[in-house]
Amino acid sequence: MMLYSYPKKMKLKEFQQYLKQEKIDLTVFIHPDINITYFTQLKPSFALLVITPTTASFYLSGLDDAPKLKCISVKVLKKGWEKKLANPKVKRVGINKDVISVGFWEKLHKIFPKAKLVDVSGELKKLRAQKTVEEIKKIAHACKVTDDAFNELINHWKKYKFKTEQDVSHFMEEYFSKHNCTTAFPTIVAMGKNAAIPHYNTSNCKLKRGFLLLDFGASYQNYNADCSRTVFIGNPNKAEKKLYELLLKAQQNATAQIKEGKTFWELQQLVRMQLGKYSSHFIHLLGHGVGIEIHEAPSFSMEAKEKIKNGQVFTIEPGIYFPKKCGLRIEDTILFGGKVKVLTKSKKELITL
Repeated sequence: MMLYSYPKKMKLKEFQQYLKQEKIDLTVFIHPDINITYFTQLKPSFALLVITPTTASFYLSGLDDAPKLKCISVKVLKKGWEKKLANPKVKRVGINKDVISVGFWEKLHKIFPKAKLVDVSGELKKLRAQKTVEEIKKIAHACKVTDDAFNELINHWKKYKFKTEQDVSHFMEEYFSKHNCTTAFPTIVAMGKNAAIPHYNTSNCKLKRGFLLLDFGASYQNYNADCSRTVFIGNPNKAEKKLYELLLKAQQNATAQIKEGKTFWELQQLVRMQLGKYSSHFIHLLGHGVGIEIHEAPSFSMEAKEKIKNGQVFTIEPGIYFPKKCGLRIEDTILFGGKVKVLTKSKKELITL
């Protein structure tokens, strides 16, 4: 099997080629559009990024340090920038329709009154869905720190004497901070019936016997990891062990079935078949893309019908939820490049605490 050759650099030139093909004179990104971070690899306090088929200009507030960027000129964003940007020859202006505000939309209409605003969001998703070598390294590092945090938590559970969900959450997030990372998203620690809510807000709920669901991830240099593990506090009975094993096998089987050209929706349907009578308790999509955003392309939805491609990073995260009783989820961040590489390597066999 031929393995995928990951591009080494960010895809500025590819995007500029797209602008040229579509005869788009320039595209304007304004803070907080995450694509500014994608093209510059920076998170400024405020910025404007203007990309034409041949140039790229990064306008920063005077409050930020001016970095040196390859192929991108860095300028100070001064009052009256609109007049300098205005050009009567501009006929087509690219915008990211997914995030542009009504106010900025109207501002662009005033700057370029004769221009047509063209949505480029689809192309941006397409470019970002397949990662570069630099992106893969950052995501892999974030995943390693994520694994290390979980292993430290489990290996020294008794030592730390955790009492509440928030105790566990604070430990994980402090670990990330101590290891040169931030938190990719608010850590979810859900005890018992709280875990039946997939996007539960961690609280001061006391830890007790039962399933404890953890959804956590580190972020390294703007790139994220996403991992979920379900452990058991106390001694699980046969029915609880059987339920966990069913979910684990479904997650492992879905991972084993990943191959180029198969749709993400097909994977989701395979998991539902394997969960059998519990499939109705699987209430969300099987996964999502991961990168500079914790949820990004590719999409697992039936409507999108997206196919698995080389160079993509995404999660596989089946779950079973019983309202007001309990919830279980097992999630890994996956890299596909001709073969499957699981980036989150924390133990998945049922851990009892």
